Amino acid sequence: MIGLSVSFCVREIANGSVNLADVEKIVAGTNAPTPEAWEQIVKQYRETYWRDDTDNCERILRQLLAEGKIHQPRVSGGQPPLLAGDNGLTKWVNSESEIRWCN
Repeated sequence: MIGLSVSFCVREIANGSVNLADVEKIVAGTNAPTPEAWEQIVKQYRETYWRDDTDNCERILRQLLAEGKIHQPRVSGGQPPLLAGDNGLTKWVNSESEIRWCN
């Protein structure tokens, strides 16, 4: 599985909706080129998206980062993935060919 949102996908892994072992990578809309930038994102997400399970979500993110499974197209000038699909919010795809990109 390929995730399309750090905030939503990490939360779904933490709450057991998605198995971490099934995650190939997350193609993120974030633009965090430095560890300091990631610290700001973690702080923000702990206060918003992850407030129900902050420590577990942060642990999962840090594991994904350490394993090189977070890809950030915006860091190199690319576009982030589009989360709006034909049936509403799309957070997971099975292959890169299914990713729709923001323009």
